[in-house]
Amino acid sequence: MNTSPWAANMRHSLFFLVLAALFGWQGARSHDGGDWALSPALFPLLLSSALALLALALLLQGYRRLKNGVPAVLPQGADFSTGRVFLVFGLCCAYALLLPWAGFFPSTALFLVIFSLMIGERRLWPIVLLSFLSPAAILLIFRHGLNVLLP
Repeated sequence: MNTSPWAANMRHSLFFLVLAALFGWQGARSHDGGDWALSPALFPLLLSSALALLALALLLQGYRRLKNGVPAVLPQGADFSTGRVFLVFGLCCAYALLLPWAGFFPSTALFLVIFSLMIGERRLWPIVLLSFLSPAAILLIFRHGLNVLLP
């Protein structure tokens, strides 16, 4: 088995393609035959399509880099320790618990601020823009564009 990170990316992309297919299948199965714009099945189909496109891009990137013999070099200061992975998982669990209590916008903004700091971002403006404009855009798109209420 090839232990190159590019080969690993290709294996991971296959997992994500299967996951996208399952999400898409579940979304298509749950559609009630009415208007797609109001269907709860639309969001899983959109997500599964985006996931499939990203998985295909990852597969293609891994294939090209393996074919061309591009060496895998981690960025300087990259830390992919198991502890950091569990910290991010704990942050996601805390977000899931906070979401029903505090609501979408405050929970998501707080999650994005903490996550940005955890991954090493220290510049104030990128953190503020990501943490407040992203949830605001999502809220506007879903509440006013799709008429879907968020928690």
